[in-house]
Amino acid sequence: MTNADLRQNQLQTNEFLNGRPVAKHSAAATAGVENGVFYHDPVMLKECLEGLNIKPNGTYGDCTLGGGGHSYAIASQLNEEGTLHAFDRDEEAVAFATKRLAGVKPKFVVHPVRFGELKNEIAPNTLDGILYDLGISSHQVDDSARGFTFVGNNPLDLRMDRREGISAQQWLKTVDADTLAAALRKNADMDRAFKLATRLIEMASATGDKDILPSDVKTVVESVFPDKRREVNGLLARVFQAIRMEVNGELKEIEDSLRAAVDCLKVGGRLVVMSYHSVEDRCVKETAAEFEKACICPENLPVCMCGGNHQRLKKVNRKPILPTNEEIANNSRARSAKLRVYERV
Repeated sequence: MTNADLRQNQLQTNEFLNGRPVAKHSAAATAGVENGVFYHDPVMLKECLEGLNIKPNGTYGDCTLGGGGHSYAIASQLNEEGTLHAFDRDEEAVAFATKRLAGVKPKFVVHPVRFGELKNEIAPNTLDGILYDLGISSHQVDDSARGFTFVGNNPLDLRMDRREGISAQQWLKTVDADTLAAALRKNADMDRAFKLATRLIEMASATGDKDILPSDVKTVVESVFPDKRREVNGLLARVFQAIRMEVNGELKEIEDSLRAAVDCLKVGGRLVVMSYHSVEDRCVKETAAEFEKACICPENLPVCMCGGNHQRLKKVNRKPILPTNEEIANNSRARSAKLRVYERV
């Protein structure tokens, strides 16, 4: 895929999913996909590739494989001497993307594990660039059977990998109010967090052995925010986000993986991270800031005693890169994206 191809976001094709017409998508979204069935338009694809500064024979990592949109574009810029490592713990995503990238030129290695396992999968100082497209896959949201969405009435699950951990069902039926309230504040900046947590736990307890459904959560949210009924979908999205991030341990995993990524990068390698809400972006910014400091002495020391040579990352862009109005018009899921690019020093 050439840069000219990537700029053709206006090249539109009518596609069908499960027999229904869906929104028009860019050439980048459908590249390498059979029968018009794909996950989603990769967000800020051109900007991600520019941030990675791809060398045709380099070694790269995509820590959030998903439907393979970003991975396919990266692989298309690599030659036979290049290598692409891709991580995803979602078995559906791995199967889909593996088939999609079956014919690419570089060596393509899939790691069917969470990206928090990066340090156990990739040797230090071996990557020329690494990409994170954080958050939940659009495909997971669109498939109501996965229990990620408040649309439909399938039981809550919210696990990225249904083979491990406990579901949102189990967590809500065992968590205490203080822990749940803390998760709502930390993961979604929720107001009235303790009241909401108490009501959610009461609801979960009242369901007994029955499944908790999205409609049950919606009823609770409406009862806690009777003055914000017009905003109920936005509030529900934030509640689901908070629970999902806690069930999957997402913030800790981001922190752990970013720290490992710094070790895995060669000097001059690029770290490219895209987030979709303020909680994720704050986590990325604060974790990266640890490696931007040359001096790591305690702040109360009058003079530097550490040598002042500890900086391992520098910003490539002073401020995060935002999607263009054109991209947002073509792909509404890009509207809240922020892209941060760092270079290993």
